[in-house]
Amino acid sequence: MNLTPNMRILLVAILEEMRRLEAVGDRPPPGTNWDLWRDLWRQRREYEEFGVPHNLARWLGHAPTPSESAVFSRALRNMEMMGLVVRVSRWDSARATHIQLTDMGRAEAERLVAEQDAAMAALLKDLGPLAQALGQAPSEGPQEGR
Repeated sequence: MNLTPNMRILLVAILEEMRRLEAVGDRPPPGTNWDLWRDLWRQRREYEEFGVPHNLARWLGHAPTPSESAVFSRALRNMEMMGLVVRVSRWDSARATHIQLTDMGRAEAERLVAEQDAAMAALLKDLGPLAQALGQAPSEGPQEGR
């Protein structure tokens, strides 16, 4: 499947959001703040009915610029045409407020996450000897003029 980098970002971010909401239990874990848990529980119920709330700032990790908003909106439209997502309007307006991954979209997102995890594991494996060598290096500061 030919995905743009922006589509990859969105798929992974939406999957992470889905996993976060799916992990919310019906009862708060011991020691959990009741109000925080109740808000999470409400988000999970909304997710089950409508999908993941459209929240580009959360997915990107920063407030999007107007051009980023336009680019990612186009990416979502294209992903919908490819059958990866369904955009849902909660209030029957033209504006999409929630996003659902289709089965094909979730499978592709899971593949992307596995690919990222494998790349990270390979990087850490390659850095292991370097990190070990750095840990054994003398802790002296830089030496001047030899």
